[in-house]
Amino acid sequence: MAKKTVHTDKTLARWRQARFGMFIHWGLYSAGNLDCWKMNDMGIPVDEYARELEPKFRGKNFDAATVVKLAKNAGCKYIVMGTRHHEGYCLWDTATTTFSSVHGTPRRDFIAEYVQAARSAGLMVGFYYSFLDWRNRAYWEGPRKNPQAWKRFVAYVHAQVRELMSNYGKIDILWYDGAWGPTHLNPWGVKYAWGFKPDAAGYAQAWQSAKLNAMVRQLQPGILINDRSYLPEDFGTPEKTITPEHRPWELCDTIGFYWGASSRDRDRKSPRTLLDRLIYCVSRNGNMLLNVGPKPDGRLMAWQQKTMLQLGRWLKKHDEAIYGCGGEWQNPFNNPLAPWYTTRKNNTLYIHLLRYPGESFGLANHHDYHLLSARLLDTGKKLKIIHEPMRDIISGLPKQSPDPLACIVKVKIREKTPSQIKARKWIGIEEPNAI
Repeated sequence: MAKKTVHTDKTLARWRQARFGMFIHWGLYSAGNLDCWKMNDMGIPVDEYARELEPKFRGKNFDAATVVKLAKNAGCKYIVMGTRHHEGYCLWDTATTTFSSVHGTPRRDFIAEYVQAARSAGLMVGFYYSFLDWRNRAYWEGPRKNPQAWKRFVAYVHAQVRELMSNYGKIDILWYDGAWGPTHLNPWGVKYAWGFKPDAAGYAQAWQSAKLNAMVRQLQPGILINDRSYLPEDFGTPEKTITPEHRPWELCDTIGFYWGASSRDRDRKSPRTLLDRLIYCVSRNGNMLLNVGPKPDGRLMAWQQKTMLQLGRWLKKHDEAIYGCGGEWQNPFNNPLAPWYTTRKNNTLYIHLLRYPGESFGLANHHDYHLLSARLLDTGKKLKIIHEPMRDIISGLPKQSPDPLACIVKVKIREKTPSQIKARKWIGIEEPNAI
C-alpha cells in the first residue's frame, strides 16, 4: 500500500466532516438511453458502439458551473466526476488515445471545465477512473494468456492516471473502479464467480496497484484513494447497499436505479428515502456519495435536480446535525427498525425523528450518557425531559412535525462515570414462575 502523508490525514478529516458528496456518471452510454453497462450487457461490438453513440454525444449544453451550483445547493461538500468508464471513452485531453471528448465530436476537455468550476466553488475535487476497458482485447484475455498485451494495457492505464494527476492541479479524491477481471472467463488464475470472493492480492498484483498508487501520492501528496484498486488505501466504498465499516467509508448510491441518464429510469428514490439513507450513513460514521446522470447534451435531468434541491433545503436548515457529526457503532438508538437515527458532535446528540412520534417519545436509558436538556432544532423550542428508571421521556413536541421530511431533537448529554455504567441493572417486572 502506498505511503500516506500528514497532508492525506488533513484531507481525510475534511472529507469526513463533509459527509455528503455528488457523483457524476456521464459518457457515451448517456446517449444510449440505457445504463453505463450497455456495451457489455448487450454485447455491442467496439466499432458499432462508437459509430452509434459517439456522434450523439455532443455535450453542447454541458455547463460545469451549473452542475457544481446544483451540488452546492444540494448541500454537497465534495464532488466526484467520471473521467472514463468501462467503455474507455475519455472526457479529458489525453495523449494516450483519440477515443476522447477532445478528439471526438464535442472537441472539449470536460474534466478541465469541471475542475475549474468545482475548485472555484470551494468543493473538494474528485476523479472517478475505471481500470478496465471493454475495447481492449488484453482485458478479456488477461495477464496469463497474453502477458505482453497485458503489460501494454497496464502501462496505458498508468499513463492515463498520471495525466489526470499531473494536468489539473490539486485533486482531493481518486475514486477507482473496474479493477476486477472478466467474470465469465477465468484467465486471471483467480477463482471468481458468483458466491466466491475475488483474490484481492492477485488483482492488485495484476494491475500493479501499489506502484500506481505510490505514483499518485507522489504527484498528489494529500489525495484520498478508495479501496477499489484491491488495496485498502483510505476508505471503503459499499455500493447501493449500506454496509458500514470500522474505518472511513462511503456509500455510493443512485438517485434512481441507473447510474447514467435514461428515460427508462422509473425507479426514482424519494427525497425522504435518500435522506433516510444519508442520516443512517452519518449515524454509522460514514459518508454518502449520491449520483446524478446528465443527458448526452450535458443538461441535468429535471427530476434529479428537484430531488437534490429538496435535500439541500433540508440540509441548510439542519446542517449542524450532519456536517462534522459522527455516530456510534453500537449505539442502541440507531437500530434500523427504530423510528429515529442519532448523530453526535462532541456532547450534543441529534435525534432525527424519521417517523414522527407526536407530542412525546421515550428513549431506553441503557446508553452511556445522561440526557441533560433538549430542544427542537427546527424551532428552538425547549422540551421537557422526564427521567424514569428504564427510560427518558422527551415531551413538549408539537402535534405535527415542523418538517415534512424529518425534524430533529437536539440533546445536550454528559458521559456517565464508569461506576454508574457498572451499576446499571435491569429494573422491570419479573416474569412469573413457569407452571
